[in-house]
Amino acid sequence: MCVGGGPGALYFAIAAKRRDAGLDITVIERDPPGTTYGWGVGHGDDLLDHLYRNDPGSAEAVRAASALWQDQEVRRGEETVYLGRYGYSIARASLLDILARRAAELGVDVQHRRKVDDLAEFAEADLIVACDGASSRVRQLHGDHFGTRLEVGRNPYIWLGTDKVFPRFTFAFEPTPADRRAGPRSARMWVDG
Repeated sequence: MCVGGGPGALYFAIAAKRRDAGLDITVIERDPPGTTYGWGVGHGDDLLDHLYRNDPGSAEAVRAASALWQDQEVRRGEETVYLGRYGYSIARASLLDILARRAAELGVDVQHRRKVDDLAEFAEADLIVACDGASSRVRQLHGDHFGTRLEVGRNPYIWLGTDKVFPRFTFAFEPTPADRRAGPRSARMWVDG
């Protein structure tokens, strides 16, 4: 059983079912289908190669829904570096939909709108996989056992989105006044795409 219905949980369920179709696997997600807290996922050919070897069905759907980026650009102040590599990006909502559909096709019980506050109801489960995010309720319930440690850093981070299509995948680091206090490695990062 997986608590949390993000890409990691869904793909774990797909991989496990592909290896043993007789497994009884449930993925429990607290939010409705299509709900996500991020815009996109970037990946390269190497990831697609792994997906194709493990599950061609989901790999083909991920590839078809992904946008190809031919060029990458990294900017910091006046300096710009162009990378000849290419990669892909996919909307997180699309990725979740693809993986949830594939998991269901394979017989995984994907349940939405179900919150897990206590693991007692799953006492008979052979395995519980905590996939419920950075503020995992499962890890909070058993933090001492898992040795969980959470540290909040000082670097502010923000995701911004736009409908604008950019000619290349761009990482633009913008120095801020906080950089001088936090040290030379801190900057605001913008990702176009």
